[in-house]
Amino acid sequence: METKKRILVFVPEFPVLTETFIERELAKLVERGNVDLTIFSLAKGSGVVSEILENKIVYDRLNIKDFFLSLPYIFSNLPRLRKIFLGFGTETRGIESESANDSKSSSPKKLYTFFKSILYSIKFSKYKPEFILAHFLSSPSTIVMYASGIIGISYGISAHAKDIMVTGEFIKEKVQTSKFITICNRNAYEYVLDKAKGLDTSTVFLKYHGVDVPKIIERFENKDFIPEKPLILAIGRLVEKKGLIYLIEAASFLKDKGLNFEINIIGSGPLYENLVEEINSRNLQDEVNILGENKGLSNEETLLYLKSTKLFAFPSIETDEGDVDGVANVLMEAGVFKVPVVTTDAGGVGEIIVDDDTGLVVEQRNSSALAEKIEYLLKNEEKSKRLGQNLHNKVLEKFDLNTNIIELENLLLKN
Repeated sequence: METKKRILVFVPEFPVLTETFIERELAKLVERGNVDLTIFSLAKGSGVVSEILENKIVYDRLNIKDFFLSLPYIFSNLPRLRKIFLGFGTETRGIESESANDSKSSSPKKLYTFFKSILYSIKFSKYKPEFILAHFLSSPSTIVMYASGIIGISYGISAHAKDIMVTGEFIKEKVQTSKFITICNRNAYEYVLDKAKGLDTSTVFLKYHGVDVPKIIERFENKDFIPEKPLILAIGRLVEKKGLIYLIEAASFLKDKGLNFEINIIGSGPLYENLVEEINSRNLQDEVNILGENKGLSNEETLLYLKSTKLFAFPSIETDEGDVDGVANVLMEAGVFKVPVVTTDAGGVGEIIVDDDTGLVVEQRNSSALAEKIEYLLKNEEKSKRLGQNLHNKVLEKFDLNTNIIELENLLLKN
């Protein structure tokens, strides 16, 4: 009987409503049947788990009992653990640090993380993994980096956007010690290459996520609704980088022109109250709605809205701290349903939305330009259809999950 390679996936929270791409990717890996997957998560998120993953998830996190149970292991392995701790980063010494996050080996944070990694190593070992895949280039992959040295198991990293550009840490060490790092957008990919100058970066890959187009279309084939007004939809966390304040400002311009429209925003987050206040202060209660009362909607409900919308608005921006979207999953989903998109030129958007080809693009933070392009598409049905069809074709060509998952699977099996 053939044994499948045992892969442990470490992700801090799972499944997360705004990170459906992780759940879809892992479900597709299991569906393909070439690996034996265990998903180790610290907390249960509010997203939906595919049936195929239900018995693959372990929820566990450290507690005081773990500390006491680990003491015999720590004391009996102290010289080896000390050697492992001091050994990390030796390959990158002498190379100029370009990031405040490239902490020194003796930093308290690094020592604390290493200690947590020892405890998690003991937990990981129970599942007898042959390889560990960590999500995010921030602290979760730091724990896995140390754990891999402690228990002698190779690891890889799936990295995304904010976890690279804002909270990424020990990038050089991870480039050196991991078997691979996959990054889902060119902007973040080039950032990592720049931070790892002088090192061998042949194991850092640009690998897009994707959507299962046939499966989504089949799922919503007989589901639809017709909005009373032409519907403009925005989907995303209610955070600064989504630029939703500019969409609300754009709604004022559209209302002043006497257009018939409705903007629905689907998402939750810390800016909910601020955005509601902005809607009220501009007297846009009849034109702009944030659905879900700061709880968001299920993926099923969200996709139904997306299928039924007239156009999709994605007013993303790059924040002052450098937080910016990669290739947003919602743009791929808009392409599934051939929905025309108006977006900005922020982050990795240009890798899927090309102006006047697969959508319309305006500069960041320009609400009047955003309103102008929205108005144009509301009045030009033929143009909208062409942009939506072109986006659909691009998703099939470049962002098909059934094709893109093979790249990740091959990396897991090869290493």
